[in-house]
Amino acid sequence: MEFRIKLRWLILISTIIRCVFAILIELGNDEVYYYTYALQPDWNHFDHPPLTGQLIRFFTLNLHWLNTFSMRLGPIVLAAFNTWLIAVILRQILNERSAFIAAIIYTASIYSSVISGIFILPDVVTNTFWLGSLYFMLCSIKESRNAHQNWQLLAIGLCIGIAGMSKIHAIVLWPGFLAYCLFLQPQLLKKGGLYLSILITLILLSPIWIWNQEYDFITWKFHSQRVSLFHAGLQPHFFLQAFLGQIFYNNPLLVFLYISIGIYLFKSGRAIFNNYKREIGLLLFCGLPIILIATFLSLFKQVLPHWSGSGFFSFMVISAIAIDQGLTQASVPKIRKLFNSVLNFTFIIMILAVLVIWFYPGNFFAIDHDKELGKADITLDMIGWRAFGEEFANLREQDIQQEIMANNSAILVHKWFPAGHILFYVARPLDIPVIGLGRITDLHKFAWLNHMQPEIKVNENAYFIAPSNSFVDPKSIYQDDFKEIKLVKTLEQKRSGKVIRKWYIYHLFKATHPIGRKAIKDYTE
Repeated sequence: MEFRIKLRWLILISTIIRCVFAILIELGNDEVYYYTYALQPDWNHFDHPPLTGQLIRFFTLNLHWLNTFSMRLGPIVLAAFNTWLIAVILRQILNERSAFIAAIIYTASIYSSVISGIFILPDVVTNTFWLGSLYFMLCSIKESRNAHQNWQLLAIGLCIGIAGMSKIHAIVLWPGFLAYCLFLQPQLLKKGGLYLSILITLILLSPIWIWNQEYDFITWKFHSQRVSLFHAGLQPHFFLQAFLGQIFYNNPLLVFLYISIGIYLFKSGRAIFNNYKREIGLLLFCGLPIILIATFLSLFKQVLPHWSGSGFFSFMVISAIAIDQGLTQASVPKIRKLFNSVLNFTFIIMILAVLVIWFYPGNFFAIDHDKELGKADITLDMIGWRAFGEEFANLREQDIQQEIMANNSAILVHKWFPAGHILFYVARPLDIPVIGLGRITDLHKFAWLNHMQPEIKVNENAYFIAPSNSFVDPKSIYQDDFKEIKLVKTLEQKRSGKVIRKWYIYHLFKATHPIGRKAIKDYTE
């Protein structure tokens, strides 16, 4: 009971901290982009399956309560649930103490507690059902006397299918589980429920296939380009970036713990390993593939460190088993000190991140040139857009009064970023259209959003906004689409008294042809 009470306090305190941080910083590039999934639900989207958008719709009350906090409420709630869920996994393997240990490790991971615990990403739903899959797998591998085994096997298929409908990489859980069955528990391969479970996963994922059939398998083509290998040869800097990124995202102290426990189990902890051979084997089969795949791809392509994040859940569970079983009276103070350190590390990183975003004097690791001011400064994704939206609203009001623009004059965008920020923080409060005109590989979901908006008609005017950290001159891409393109205003964003970004606002006069709904056809031409 003592450990259950501690678990509740851990979940409550960590949830409050996440809520505070969610309010303090604006939405990032990816987060405002995933708002488009909620704005226009579909069976699949250009980049990912649809459940991220549904999660946003649920926690924003079908988009009727829409702000930075409500957008992030889903990740916060599911992070709390996941902390409880990983504890339940350990509770059914061992005891309440190991459950609390696993919950601490989960909370101390930057990836699970912050990146997918605060920010609205496809990983959010995937992680919940990835953990659910592990839970039912661990239940199903118990002795054959298990009367609920077939139901547990069916639940695995359900969880993997739902996880895949948020981020398709969850499908790697099936090869991992089947490999476990083949090598460590082949009798499971005789269970009819196993194959019915695979069928359930395929049925749940079928909307992705059906949607892609309609759009010439555009998602496959996009992601195959992202992971295509060999044409550029080995890229050591990408590997180093992904390798170090994975270590940082999963908390360097925790990664050191995972490695230490692996060495301990191999050298001195054979008794623990033998007692939990099935559980540890299953966790390795399910966790290692996504980590190894992402790391291998990074030898040739740029890989984002969070791609492999779900795979580290296995190491959290293994670590909790090993720590609990190896715990002695003498080692308790050391373990307590270790857990304080890993939790403090993540909390300090969160505080430093907010301080840098709000108060860093100047640009953070970025170019200091007018048309590229702030380029590569990732902190600019999460500050300044709300204030800019208010300044743009004042400028637009003046344009309307002077009859330069109409109430429904659209903002033209050519790429999904900064289009997401422009849509969420600028166009949405003013209820004006955002029209995408460009290549499908640049516009992504914005090509589909055009079907929700009226076209820009011949001789109508529009806006174009070019932030200096992702600057593009509209004359270079739209000179044939409008008769005149004119820079009318430059706005500055300051931090601690220093200019860190500029917004260049253009008027695009007199469209030469209708602009809007045909952009979705670009990828077939």
